[in-house]
Amino acid sequence: MTFLIDGGFLPESVMTELSIVLSRFWGGGLVKCSSDQIPEEVIDNLNAENGLIQFSGDVAMAQQSGGSWLEALAAWRIPVVLIVKPLPSGQIPGIASAYVALCKELKVPLIGVLQFGGAWNCQQRMLDGLPWCGLFPSDAFELDQLGIDKKCNYLSEIQEIVSKLKRRRSFLGY
Repeated sequence: MTFLIDGGFLPESVMTELSIVLSRFWGGGLVKCSSDQIPEEVIDNLNAENGLIQFSGDVAMAQQSGGSWLEALAAWRIPVVLIVKPLPSGQIPGIASAYVALCKELKVPLIGVLQFGGAWNCQQRMLDGLPWCGLFPSDAFELDQLGIDKKCNYLSEIQEIVSKLKRRRSFLGY
């Protein structure tokens, strides 16, 4: 299974909707877990199916039992996707780079970074050196209210993102 982790600025309701949409395209189930749970207990009880896990909370925060969720994901070699929301200025907050660096340091299998909402600046994304997988449009949740052309465009974009994530996951050997 693959964990979806938040880069720190997404409301829980948004992370839930995004996870539901991605899981429909991904296939398999969608499981939720949080930083309040003990990593080893949750991970030990996961199925080997090819679904997604929505993580709620700070994945890098130290647990009372010692270590962090991110360290547990590294130890169990569970792949993750980092979801990042840009600032109102359009810039990507530094926490995205910090999470990517921490994943590298801990050897967490980071599939990539997904931008949620805002404008996609391809040139800037290439310059920041993060493993970007694309832009998930924030208004894609309202697919039912969109015109057919925009709806088809969003569905195509989401499918492309999921395909890219799956290719990277496969490349990592998962």
